[in-house]
Amino acid sequence: MSLNPRLIFLTILMLMLVACTQAEQEQPPVSEPEVISEPEIASAPTIEVEKQPSMLVFEPPLVDMGTVKEGEELVAYLRVRNAGDTMQQIVDVQASCGCSLVEPEERLLMPGSFTRIKVTIDTFAKLDDVKKWVQLTDAEGRSNKAILRFTVRPNPHMGDSSRSIFDGKCAACHFDTAKGKQSGPEIYTAVCGMCHGAGAVGAVAPALIHHKNAEALAALISSGTGSQHMPGFAKNMGGPLTEKQISALSKWLSRLDE
Repeated sequence: MSLNPRLIFLTILMLMLVACTQAEQEQPPVSEPEVISEPEIASAPTIEVEKQPSMLVFEPPLVDMGTVKEGEELVAYLRVRNAGDTMQQIVDVQASCGCSLVEPEERLLMPGSFTRIKVTIDTFAKLDDVKKWVQLTDAEGRSNKAILRFTVRPNPHMGDSSRSIFDGKCAACHFDTAKGKQSGPEIYTAVCGMCHGAGAVGAVAPALIHHKNAEALAALISSGTGSQHMPGFAKNMGGPLTEKQISALSKWLSRLDE
């Protein structure tokens, strides 16, 4: 019996297809590769390096300048020594406020050598115990500070003077600092705090913390008391404050002890 070649070919083809299908089914499933996360590395804490003081040192660092009458000029000479073993340079000298002028005699100091800083203080509008500071900075940005203390007594002749705290060197602390300030605390710190104390609790000038009437405060700030120490702060009185600034300041003061 002869076999049909076509039938034989189809039979072989079917057997091959069945074998391929079984082989695919028997292969184990391919698993997704496991993603291994890198361990978290804790960031190192930031270490703040404390800046060392300058080798240019004040000797002594505290100076008592005695007692003067208001309006008298105070002059002191602060001695500065290079306590290091290399040459040092004074690149900047600052005082705590504009009423104090500072002038170093020399700026380059060899190891162990000295110089002086002349300090001239205008005592106008100051009373009782006063503390000022002078700070020098060297070429490496390091600094040192000296403290100056003195007492100011009332001067009966100051009543004849036409000066106010908005004039001359005083303007640096009482006038110029008001520019750009908008909120009550900002304005108070800029032009009031040096006389009325931190938090308006009083210092050279009376306390303002217990005044509840914002309108009365605004009128007082605007027009002043007639004293050289408390002139009108409104611009139309020659002062530095706008109506908006006076309103913000008086409202803040009226709510201080709530």
